[in-house]
Amino acid sequence: LGYDSCPMDGFDFEQVGNLINLPEDHLISLFVVIGKGTKEPWPRPGQLEYEDVVISNTF
Repeated sequence: LGYDSCPMDGFDFEQVGNLINLPEDHLISLFVVIGKGTKEPWPRPGQLEYEDVVISNTF
């Protein structure tokens, strides 16, 4: 289907709850955005290259 997803954090959970009229006995712990990307994602900090992690046919 060509969809991308991304977890989100770093927002005011309480304000979002107020915005969507979240019931008092519920809470938001994570957002996941789903959609179609418009460009390639930036590399994640600390992510190692495949060749630096996978070693084939050697010890």
